[in-house]
Amino acid sequence: MYEVIAVLSLFFVIYSLYRSHQNKKWKLINSSLNQDEHLLLLDILTSADIPYKVPPPTSRQTHYDIYVKINDEVKAVYLLQTVINSKNIASK
Repeated sequence: MYEVIAVLSLFFVIYSLYRSHQNKKWKLINSSLNQDEHLLLLDILTSADIPYKVPPPTSRQTHYDIYVKINDEVKAVYLLQTVINSKNIASK
C-alpha cells in the first residue's frame, strides 16, 4: 500500500515539474474580463501569425488569459497596444 502511494506521489511531483518547465516558455500578455475583447485579441494574434495559448474554458470563468511564447512577447504586446490604441478599445 505504501509503495503505491509513494509511486503516485513521485508521479505527481515529476508531472508538476514537467508542467512548470513547459510553462516557462510562455508569457502572460493579456487578461481580459470581457469575452468579446478576448476574441478580438486572439484574432489579431492569429492574423499576425503569432502563436498563442489560452487555458481551457470553464463554466465559472471570470477572466480570459492569453499566453505567447517568450520570443514573441515584445512583438505581440506592441501589436496589441497599437491596435487597441488605434481603435480605442482600452479595457476599464
